[in-house]
Amino acid sequence: MDVQNIEVGKRITELRLDRGYTREKLSELADVSVQFLADIEKGRKSMTVATLRKLSAALLVSTDYIVNGTAEQDDNFPIISILNTLSEKDKKRAEIILTAFAEAVNSKD
Repeated sequence: MDVQNIEVGKRITELRLDRGYTREKLSELADVSVQFLADIEKGRKSMTVATLRKLSAALLVSTDYIVNGTAEQDDNFPIISILNTLSEKDKKRAEIILTAFAEAVNSKD
């Protein structure tokens, strides 16, 4: 087994457990099979960039964190990560919702 695959798999497992996700839940969120996720977590298989992106979006971390273990720098990354999974049409809807939310929160002050 490749040492880098093992390290990546450990990070994904830790993140999954930190988020309170089962393998089944993360598999669903990232649109991968449970068996493939188990193989990734155990370092038996590597993944494509597309799968890495899906897992990072589902876990709300950067791909860099999954690959290299570097800490997040941007506090807005979870929101950006979620938005990046949306279609252009849904991004526009999310912008409308977030704008209304911000206006409602700011009007309370």
